[in-house]
Amino acid sequence: MTVLVGRQTVSQFTEILNRVKNVGLLTKKPSFYIIRLIAISAIASALWVAGGFVGALVDQHWAWIFLAFLVVGLLGIMSAQYGFISHEAAHRQVFRNNKANDWLGLILANLFAGLSYGFWLRKHNKHHQKPNQIGEDPDIAIRVLSFTPESRNEKKGFERWLSNRQGYLFPFLLLFTGFDLLLDSFASLKRKERKIGTRTLEFGLMMVRQVAPYLVFTLMFGWAWAIALWFFMMFMFGFFMGAAFAPNHKGMPLIERDAKIDFFQRQVLTSRNIRGTWLTDNLMGGLNYQVEHHLFPSMARPNLRKAHAIVLEYCRENSIPLVEMNLLSSYAVVMRYLNDVGLSKNSDPFVCPMVATLRPRS
Repeated sequence: MTVLVGRQTVSQFTEILNRVKNVGLLTKKPSFYIIRLIAISAIASALWVAGGFVGALVDQHWAWIFLAFLVVGLLGIMSAQYGFISHEAAHRQVFRNNKANDWLGLILANLFAGLSYGFWLRKHNKHHQKPNQIGEDPDIAIRVLSFTPESRNEKKGFERWLSNRQGYLFPFLLLFTGFDLLLDSFASLKRKERKIGTRTLEFGLMMVRQVAPYLVFTLMFGWAWAIALWFFMMFMFGFFMGAAFAPNHKGMPLIERDAKIDFFQRQVLTSRNIRGTWLTDNLMGGLNYQVEHHLFPSMARPNLRKAHAIVLEYCRENSIPLVEMNLLSSYAVVMRYLNDVGLSKNSDPFVCPMVATLRPRS
């Protein structure tokens, strides 16, 4: 665990924001998202049609069911792609109009990804306000994972058993991300401060999304296989979502509960970028540019790559560490960090608090 401490300094954010504004990178790109939604929907529709053909083949021989699992796994990935765009709508990246963004986000999250948009909006906004800050960031307050020895020591029973082995089990635990988000989504609908109409709409859309695939699978493959296929789709959806979000902050420096840190450095020092190609950009929903996303959360995905070049140059000019690595290396760092926490016997087995801010780029 690396904990950052600091004092409020003169903000560097205004300067970098002006550089980005001057080249027009805060302009919305609704056409990008419309074209992308059409493409994702076309692929998802083709997969459902393919599933119908596979269902006919399974009637002839049960071994074709393995092809059905492949099709359903890809459908889970398509659901995650809808979820990424819902995430971007929540950040006002798609349209200028906030209501349009909210309606798009609600439909995509609840009906196409099967999660509560309202729950995600609250949780994710808190994360962006204080990323990796102990006691403030909900993304480091997860049931089965511990990000500090203190958090691990508070867990009991099976959760403590998982925390002790969390680094080794991390890839397996990612499979359950979808179920964890689903439980939190349903729990969030009980919040009294939310309008009854909105809660009812979200619940209805979520139920359609969760029940309809099972009914279709039942018609295609029978009720028993339908259960297995529904779970497999949720596993793939959760794994893909978790695998895209996990490398961004986990294993990066934590901020003490009461620390005061300049906005620019807070976002840069607690975030990790992932190197890759256009395929990485697409599969991770732009989350591989995590530093730029945190600095400019309303920036449209197509502009993040260009913004990255500006941010990288600015960080070099000002000797601010910006961590970048490839995807596999980032998972190795995350698993090693989780094992350091889970297997440690001391209250703080880690190195000097500022070491991570000085680590070289890999």
